[in-house]
Amino acid sequence: MKLLDYYVSLRLHQKENDFTDTMNITVQELADVLCCTERNIKILLKRMAAEKWLTWKPGRGRGNTSTLTFHKDIRTGLLEIFHQMLQKEDVNAAINLLKENLPEDIKEELHHTLNTYFGYQEKGPETTKDVLKIPMTRELSTLDPAFVSVSSESHFARQIYDTLLQYDEKEKVFTAHLAHDYDVSADGRTMTFYLRKGVMFHNGKHMTSKDVLYTFQRLKDQNANSPCQWQTALVLDVRCIGLYTIQFSLKRKTRMFLHFMSSISMAVQPEDETELIGTGPFSVKDFRDDVLILEANTHYFKERAWLDRIEIWQIPQNTKVDLHYELPEESGNEQLGEAVNLLQVGSNYITFNLNKASIVQNWHFRNAIYHLFDIHLMIKELKKDKLLAATSLFPEKSLENPPSEKTLKQAEESLHASGYNGEILKVSFFDMKYSNEDAMWLKKRAESIGLNLKLHPFPLTDYYKEEVTANSDMILMGEMFENNIVLAFINFFKHKASFVNRFLAGQEEEHIQRIVDLLMDEEDEEKQKDYMDEIEHYLQERRLVLNSYHTYRKKNFPASLKNVSMNTFGWADFRKIWIKPAVK
Repeated sequence: MKLLDYYVSLRLHQKENDFTDTMNITVQELADVLCCTERNIKILLKRMAAEKWLTWKPGRGRGNTSTLTFHKDIRTGLLEIFHQMLQKEDVNAAINLLKENLPEDIKEELHHTLNTYFGYQEKGPETTKDVLKIPMTRELSTLDPAFVSVSSESHFARQIYDTLLQYDEKEKVFTAHLAHDYDVSADGRTMTFYLRKGVMFHNGKHMTSKDVLYTFQRLKDQNANSPCQWQTALVLDVRCIGLYTIQFSLKRKTRMFLHFMSSISMAVQPEDETELIGTGPFSVKDFRDDVLILEANTHYFKERAWLDRIEIWQIPQNTKVDLHYELPEESGNEQLGEAVNLLQVGSNYITFNLNKASIVQNWHFRNAIYHLFDIHLMIKELKKDKLLAATSLFPEKSLENPPSEKTLKQAEESLHASGYNGEILKVSFFDMKYSNEDAMWLKKRAESIGLNLKLHPFPLTDYYKEEVTANSDMILMGEMFENNIVLAFINFFKHKASFVNRFLAGQEEEHIQRIVDLLMDEEDEEKQKDYMDEIEHYLQERRLVLNSYHTYRKKNFPASLKNVSMNTFGWADFRKIWIKPAVK
């Protein structure tokens, strides 16, 4: 433990003495409080006295009472310590202090102080460095592009890695990126990519066609078991034609392969390198359980990022911090820029494990859950006004066709028709605030019609472990689509980590996969929409996926914060953000 930690423990021990500034206590009692020897206690007290945090007047004789006088009251003392923790960037210690049983007024002030730690900051002894500190209320999972599946992690991976192509969803065109050009053969079965020269990985190695080949082979490797392995199934052969040309031979003509080459799963990694090293605008400086630190890649092959450093810190879910891109306090009086609005593409949903022999195989049972999960009522009762009740993965469809009225009577009648006999059903979901609230609401409502649900929250870090949810009957989950909507839709059914992919089985799975394959080969935009409509209609009619809600976000940014445009994941492109300085 650090000296600060010992001092905090002493101050918190005062709660048993009504937080008085003077405490009478024996050395042995102090040793018990701080869990160390009497000899170490005397050393610690002398060091604290040298810091002028307290005065220690030892009692005469062994076992006699000593007097500790703190130089600042409990509020001032803890605030000072809290500031020191943040100045030393010991965010963990600061967060742990917030978890203590402190008086509410002190805890509120500590929360406010933590707020000022996040957001935009300028650092550097000689040259100014632009640093953005962002809080997150959960631990990050993998950032490996071959495995990344969660929206925020996908966004961060996009800052670290690059793909051969990029897809412009608005214009419906592919643009050159790591590949400066590409050819498609007349029969559509051979695609050749011409790589940029001089592109460097973060470790200083120059990118060549061998790295692209390695990336593809790693994705295809059965032993690696990437959830995106399905994207390699169409490839017959891959050849490096020189250092900067690579050619893919396909089993059949499909433009979708170009979409694959723009997806994060195909982001190029250096040959035989397992660390988080890419060619992207930011490199990984540090990645631990509590923090991800990204630094600007000064050798980026395109325009360098304006921000120098980005820090993403994990904080407790109940911490009162909600800042992402805020400016320093001195900029707080300026006029706000344009508001950025975002309505989640994709939706939260319930799906059923058809691989398990249970009552969920019965349509009437699934219909009972459909009527039981009244989203309009849940939004009202839980006061979740930033949600839009969903009937589709696409918010525009949900707005056109809002959910029909649902009643407990309908749910109870369907439950009775299913032959349900009181068995306990396991419902899994991410162990996060919103998911817990949704699951608890559903459980309570289910009890009112005699349905027994057992809730199984699991951490996001267990997302890729199939055994964690294999015995579940249902799951409450969410899917947030990336900007490439058609690819994201296909991924929803093909990606091995997707619970719709995991839980569908039998004829239902065969039917869905057949239409998804047709969608994958279709180039006409209107026909693509028809296929997606057909799939959603099938899932809804058979109550296989029950859409619950879309999340609505609205964010006002200071006028000085430039180039902020949120993607469908709710994040801004870090490379493009910059701060317009005040001109005096």
